[in-house]
Order: sequence, then C-alpha cells, then structure tokens
Amino acid sequence: LISPLFKPLLGIPGICGLAFITSLQSTDGAAGMTKELYDSGAITDKERSLFCMLQLSADGTITNYFSSIAGLFIFFGAVPIFLPLLVIFICKFIGVNILRLIMSFEKNKTSA
Repeated sequence: LISPLFKPLLGIPGICGLAFITSLQSTDGAAGMTKELYDSGAITDKERSLFCMLQLSADGTITNYFSSIAGLFIFFGAVPIFLPLLVIFICKFIGVNILRLIMSFEKNKTSA
C-alpha cells in the first residue's frame, strides 16, 4: 500500500517498503535489509542515503513510542494517542525531503 507513494514523496523505490515497515519496529533488521537492497543493486547510493535518513530519524518508531512514551500517555490528557506518532511520521518525511533538496543543490553545484 505504501510502495506507490515512496517514489513521488520520498524519491526512493517501492521495493524499500518492507525495509521501511521493519524500520518502524527494529533498527538492526532495517539496516540489514537496506544493505542487502544496496548490495543487490535494487537501490542506488542516493536512494540508500535518502532511505537511511528516513530510517535514522526515529528508528524503531513504533517500538520506542509505545515502550518509552507509554508512561506519559496520562499527561497527554485530551490528545489522542496517535497524534504524537503522526507528528513523528510527518517529521520523518520532512527530513527526507530536506535531504533531497540538499542533494539536488549539491548535484547542480558540481555539474556547474
């Protein structure tokens, strides 16, 4: 379901979908899957950098969110439990697109 969104929103191929789901639960599993994708030629160096940025910002998101933040749910009060998690995901996508922008400026700078 998320594979078609990866290329236009993040600049990475849809084949990274399973590794992305893994990165939401585990840091080591996603790193191994990303290395395998790169070593097999399924993703390029640029795509690997973008995907690592997506993983690195809040890696193990769901696991860490529910294990570390669960004690603070009482203090959130009227805030729905999913809202802080949504903010984390939005920040992940913003971070990747900032890196895409930086990479495109660097590419233009070196070609000029």
